[in-house]
Amino acid sequence: MTDRDEVKRRWLRQDERRHIRNLPRWAKVRIEKKAAKWLGKACKVSVPLFWGQEMSVVFPEFVSGRLGKFGYFEDDVTSMFIDCLDPGMTFYDVGSHYGYFSLLASSLVGPKGQVFAFEPTAASYEVLTENAARRDNITCCKVAAYRETGPLAFIEQPVGRSSLNFVIGEGYEPGPADHMARETTVPAVKLDDFAYQHGEPDFIKIDTEGAEIPVLEGMIDTIHRCHPTIVLEMGDHVCSSTGNGLSRRNVDFLLGHGYEIFEYRDRDRHRHVPRDSYSYTNLLFRHPTRMTRPRSSK
Repeated sequence: MTDRDEVKRRWLRQDERRHIRNLPRWAKVRIEKKAAKWLGKACKVSVPLFWGQEMSVVFPEFVSGRLGKFGYFEDDVTSMFIDCLDPGMTFYDVGSHYGYFSLLASSLVGPKGQVFAFEPTAASYEVLTENAARRDNITCCKVAAYRETGPLAFIEQPVGRSSLNFVIGEGYEPGPADHMARETTVPAVKLDDFAYQHGEPDFIKIDTEGAEIPVLEGMIDTIHRCHPTIVLEMGDHVCSSTGNGLSRRNVDFLLGHGYEIFEYRDRDRHRHVPRDSYSYTNLLFRHPTRMTRPRSSK
């Protein structure tokens, strides 16, 4: 049985139990998170993921808490990965954070596949590299993805909000939640340049807190050449708070390049009807040529 088969088997098994709370696990996470808050400092712990892989996370950070309780994060995106990633594929994880989706992709693409994890901030990158060291096919890249290669203005949040670090958009104005954030400069790379040097992606996840359009603009040649499958986080509130445009722009951009759009509900794929506005959700964009081509055999 391959890693991918085992991941899929455990995901199906987990689906049967997802409405049943693992009370000892929940209690342990609750105690550790409260202890971290009470001590006023981050607490790094190891948690088991749903397919058996261990992962380092940091309490009291939000995503870490979900991983600690459930062993996975974002049911819909996890289902997209299991449906679309095959052995031998190349995956780009743009906004990797601590690396949950990179670890999942690593198991799905197998030893002949590649995972490139992009995370520009020092604290998150440190945890990411620790997790990536558990797998031989993950390469960590301490850069942001953007429309051009060069320095990029960035907001780095405190550890409890580290999954919400973001590119400073043109319309950004600091809000109450940003009072402990730090403005910094990080290196950025245009994904077209990166793909030319390291190989074209079959699948990309972009979670950049509203800055998805600049990332897509920086990979336009890659989109034209190989039509990678793309997962995007959507949410107008996040886009507005970071000074970036509304999520409907992402939809129109990829529709204009021939992509079809899907959403996942209860782990099943459904065609998505574009909306004028978006609350928080994730969408899967697939090009018709990608849906009909043979599975990767790299």
